Amino acid sequence: MNTAPSLLLPLILALATSTAHAQDRQRDDRDDHGPDLQLVCYGGAEKTTAEVHSGYEWDPQQHKYVPKQSVETGKADFQATITVSIHADRGDIQLPKSLIPPLHGDNRDGWWRIDDLLVGHDEIRGKFRLNALNQPRLSINRRSGAITIDGMIKFNGRCDADDGHRRF
Repeated sequence: MNTAPSLLLPLILALATSTAHAQDRQRDDRDDHGPDLQLVCYGGAEKTTAEVHSGYEWDPQQHKYVPKQSVETGKADFQATITVSIHADRGDIQLPKSLIPPLHGDNRDGWWRIDDLLVGHDEIRGKFRLNALNQPRLSINRRSGAITIDGMIKFNGRCDADDGHRRF
């Protein structure tokens, strides 16, 4: 009778060790793939605008009206929605057409790769390249959900997790 408990103890220890190793492997797999986040961010945006004005102006030297053309630059404010997708160590950002400059670099259907991506415990940071002169910086506070994009385009807003489920 003493042999049965002595045989069961090594079997129980082997089973417990095997379960612990399986849990460690699952944890390692999650760490290797990193976070998987889908965010929808709502807020206010600002971009530089250029308006061309044409018309006529009185020329006192010629004593007649002459054609005149001018370009005025300014800032336009509007509401926008931005989508951020992070999977493992790769991040992408999708901008609305109203924030995309006329001359822009490569994108995949409005999605730009986030470079220098850092997904920290409290903050997500990176930058993306719209064109050679326009490389905005992205910062998302993971506690408050506040997002800031700072470059030639500016955006401030709040992000919500998009789990793909319908609200209604």
